[in-house]
Amino acid sequence: MADREPLSDGFDPIGPFHPYVVMASVLLLDLLLILSVLSALTYAGDKIEDVIWPGGRDWVDL
Repeated sequence: MADREPLSDGFDPIGPFHPYVVMASVLLLDLLLILSVLSALTYAGDKIEDVIWPGGRDWVDL
């Protein structure tokens, strides 16, 4: 495998992509994972609250 020269800003390319593109995609993936975990916790908390205190006004519309 041939060595590639670093980019003009000093970063090594990651595959065919610039490192900023890879870092941004990893950040987006992390944010989506955090959002899905928080959504699951909110859903579970809402269902548990409905079992403990049925009726009443819901703060989360699921």
